[in-house]
Order: sequence, then C-alpha cells, then structure tokens
Amino acid sequence: MIGKRGQLVKKNMSELVMESWERSRKNNISRDLSKAPLVLTETELQLIKSRGELYQSFAAAYSRMKNEIDDCYALGLADKDGRMIGVRMKGKLHDQLGEVNFYPGGHWDETIAGTNAIGTALAAREAVTIHTAEHYCEAWSAFSCAGVPIWHPVDKQVIGVLDLSSKDEDFRKHSLPLTKAIAEMIQADMLVRIYEKNNLLKEVFLEHSRKLRSDWLLAIDDQGSLMEQNHLSEPFHYVWKTPFNWHEYMHKWQCSGEPEWEEQIIPFLHGHPRGKVLPVVHKNSVIGIIVQIPQHHLFEKSSAAPKKEYNHYGVIGRGNKFNFFISKIEKIAPSSVPVLLTGESGTGKEVFSRMIHRLSDRCDQPFVSFNCSSLNHDLAASELFGYGPGSFTGGLKEGKKGLFEAADGGILFLDEIGEVPLSVQPMLLRVLQEQEVMRIGEYAPKKINVRVIAATNRDLKQMIKEGTFREDLYYRLNVIHLMIPPLRERKEDIPLLASYFIKQNEKQANVMLAPETEQLLQQYDWPGNVRELKNVIQYAQLFAENEVIEPSHLPDAFHEQMTAEACSESAGDHPEGDQDERDYILHMLRRTNFNLTKAAQLLGFSRGTLYNRLKKYNISYR
Repeated sequence: MIGKRGQLVKKNMSELVMESWERSRKNNISRDLSKAPLVLTETELQLIKSRGELYQSFAAAYSRMKNEIDDCYALGLADKDGRMIGVRMKGKLHDQLGEVNFYPGGHWDETIAGTNAIGTALAAREAVTIHTAEHYCEAWSAFSCAGVPIWHPVDKQVIGVLDLSSKDEDFRKHSLPLTKAIAEMIQADMLVRIYEKNNLLKEVFLEHSRKLRSDWLLAIDDQGSLMEQNHLSEPFHYVWKTPFNWHEYMHKWQCSGEPEWEEQIIPFLHGHPRGKVLPVVHKNSVIGIIVQIPQHHLFEKSSAAPKKEYNHYGVIGRGNKFNFFISKIEKIAPSSVPVLLTGESGTGKEVFSRMIHRLSDRCDQPFVSFNCSSLNHDLAASELFGYGPGSFTGGLKEGKKGLFEAADGGILFLDEIGEVPLSVQPMLLRVLQEQEVMRIGEYAPKKINVRVIAATNRDLKQMIKEGTFREDLYYRLNVIHLMIPPLRERKEDIPLLASYFIKQNEKQANVMLAPETEQLLQQYDWPGNVRELKNVIQYAQLFAENEVIEPSHLPDAFHEQMTAEACSESAGDHPEGDQDERDYILHMLRRTNFNLTKAAQLLGFSRGTLYNRLKKYNISYR
C-alpha cells in the first residue's frame, strides 16, 4: 500500500484519502510522529464539557448504546477544532490508544496529526473510514477508524466529530453505519436539549419584559446567540463585538452562585453601556443571561436623538426610512459576509460602506476603496490580484500587491462592480469563494481575510440576462443586499444634511438657510441625491449675503430644473393664451403663499418679469 519512497499507491486508495495525504504533505506532517499533542488542560476540558450540549449528548447517547458497542471498540468525541473532549473505551484498547494520546485533550486535526478519521472527517466534512496504512503517520497504522462529522441541529454547522476505532482485525463492516447512527442520536438529543433551554430562557425573558417595558432587554443563550429582544423596530447605537469570548464570560456566571441581577459595564457591546445582567440557571447550569439596559442609553423617540447620534461621519438623518436603513447596517456590520449596496448615483454608497467598517471588528484594519469603472480591461486582473516579479513589461521589478492583499484583514469596497470585465469575473469569484489570491505570473496562492462590500447603480440582474455579468458572482456578492433610499424618499433629512454641508466650510459655518430656501429644497426631487444637495449648498454659500442663503443664491441649474418640474406638473392646466397665463401665475402665487421670489423661480421668471406680468394682468400681491 505504501511505495518504496513512502508514496501512497493510488490504485488501492480512495480519492478522499489521496487528497488527505496530499494535504498532510503540504502541511509538513512528520510520518514519524509518535503521538498526537495534548493541547487541553483539565480545567479547559471541564469548561468545554460544561458548555453547550455536545458532550452531554455524547454521554447520553453512549449510555443508551453501550451494549451495542463491542469491547474491542473505542468511541471518541472531538470538537470542531479536532481536540478530543470525550472517550469511552474498555479493556486492552485503553493502554494502546492512550500511548498515541487518543485521549481527552489530544489534538487530532489533520493539520496536526495527518490523515486520520477525526481530522479528515473535519477537513472533508463527510463521513470517512481510515484503515491501517491509510493513516499518514505510522504510529496509528495499527488501527482502523470511522469518523462522522456532528452537525449542530439548528445552525447546521460542523461542531465536532464522532470516532469509532479498533485494532484492524476487530474492525467490522457495520462500524461506519454504527458511528453514523450514534452521531444522529447525538444530534437529536442536542435538539431536545436546545429547545428545552431556549423555551426556559424565553419564558424568563417574557416575565421580565412585562415588568420593564421601557428598557432594552436581551435574552442571550450560553453560546452568545441573541434569542429575544424588545424594541425590535428601534435603531440602537450599540452593536455586537465579535469575536467575544462567550465561554469565559458564561463560566463566570456559572461560578457566581445564586442568580441575581448584577450591575456592570456590558462588555460584548461596542460603546460599553452600563446595564444589569441576570444569569438563567437550569439543572445547576447557566443556560443564558437576561440583559437590561436602561432607557436613557437608547435612542429617544424624538427627532433630536437620531440627529445627535448620526450627525457624524457624514451619516446624517432622522426620518423613519433612514433610521430603518441604519438599523440594518448596525445588525450586519459585525459579520464578515459580503454586502451588496445598490441605489441611485449620489446616495452615498462609500459613506455607508465606511460606516459598516467603523462599526465592525475590522475597524482597526484597512479600508480599501476602489472604483471599478476606472479599471483598464487589459490590467484589471493585476490591479485586483497583484502580479509577481517580471510578470510583464513595464511592471515593477519586485512585483506588486493587488487590492485584495492591500485590504487583507479589513474591508475592500468595490464601487461600480458592474464594470468589472467579464474575463476577470471568474477570478474574482474564486477569490471570494476560497479567500485566497494568486498574483498574476505566480502559482502559489496566498490566504487572505477580506470582507467585500460591492456597490452599483446598475441593474445587475438585467446584465446577467444580457450576458455581461456572471450569475454565480452576483449571488456570491449578494449575500446581504442593502438598497440605499434616494434623497427624495427621505426629504425630512434634507435640513440636517444641508446644515452639515454648511458647517463643513469653516469660513462660512454660521450661514443659515432662509425658511423659503429650506422649503424649496424639500420640494425638489434631487435626481443627483445627496451629492447634488452638497454641490448646491456649496455653491449657495459663495453667494450668500448677511449669512443667510436665500432662494436667489441657489444655482441657475437648480431653478431651471424646478421650473421644468413645475411646468410638467401643471402642463394640463396651462394652455397658451393671456387668460391662461394669468390663471397660471395666480396658481403659482397661491401655491407659494404669494412669495414672489419663490413664485418667480417656479415660473422661470426673473422678479422684474414677474412684476411686469402682475401689472399687466392687474394682479394684486399685497
């Protein structure tokens, strides 16, 4: 089975085992390794066993199945990192497996111990059988083993591996099906335990939520998952800190004695608000906590509170639609999944992407912004992924990092993602899937950890139909889709935004909007969105007199567009003729409460022309 130079004879081995051997070689595993390293102390083992349901369900399943397991077998449980946390064995196997540290605390991940049932089942995420010489390390070649991943019954993530091992001569054909059956029993037992705990936690939460209606209440289980909260429609300033050591935090409550409310700084929320924490205990174990944060730490319901909270970083607003959008950003910011921002041009895609960066745990890592419309099609791949030394004429002699490497550990913001050339899209898809990048002209991939936020104002689904954008890339980018509301749908935010843009000019920070100007700004539909508003304010500041921006200080193009909109709205009521023109002028005067400046702007007249028309048609305006 093993060739002269230690090469596995492929014709006798499964493809799965061959791939595992190849990984073991790449990880420089020594075939002479005599035992798996012990990596867990007794204290750490007890902590792992006490948290969650994995070990308890393993123990329960074994007690029900032990009569079905021959004395020649050893049943082992490892966590998702390949560290053994439980073993059940009898007789002669105890000493033999103990010699190689098939024992609680032993580390059997494939990157540590080479090809073995625990590590390879984790790496392949499927059930495996590893016989004798199929093990990469010779020390475990006397055994045959079956390994089956254990999946969390709710989250559907691999949380461990069940291993059934014996001497090769005692290994039976039914070993793998038996291991699968026990693993399914563990998962079913876990599901019952989880629902039992969650129902109790929710009952305690509901009991306290009736008494504390005005405060923010959270129910968090012992794994750090948010189970319940009140005020679901409110936008909260505080967001989760990830990663956070929930196991250590919950263990503190495990040792705290009789449950009671304790006031403290809440360590798992950014901003560290003060609040109270109550552990919830079931069968002498802490199954979660109830967190109470007093009302004064939350956003007030008045319009002033959102203004205070969000009048920074260029993120400003107070309307319901704006607050709902911000609440979405706060919820998704701590995760690492890709985000697709869509919306009209000028809505502030980069501003919101930077907000996600500031609220995430990557806030101290790079934020790299790039507009894909500036990509040179011939050099797009090298721009995104970098290139090696001497890859092409004119390149840097030592090579160059690409955008993904530059953003490693942080966030890469790709604006106008629809402009990425079709020829480069498969390469971009692979980087997103594998989280590794290969420079042009090189053949060794480099692992990266980058969260991608893509943005576009184009219809990507239409581009997919036209064959100019890959459907698989679209779904890889579109894990979280946020559509930025246009400014015309959040007009209550216009005064706040205008004030913010005014204050950006320190020399004219005391300039104010006249009431008529503010009203005019809110009547406009803003096809250029926030960017257009910023340009209009900057222009008006230059012409403002007496530190007040009057309607006449706004750009001519703004007035022309307003006039076009007004004429379009009233086209059916404004046929040609003097009488009709008189009626139309009266209509605009009434619409503006006889504000001559505003009426002239809507009519497209100068004030002098309007006076002449009023005199001509004998219209009184006083």
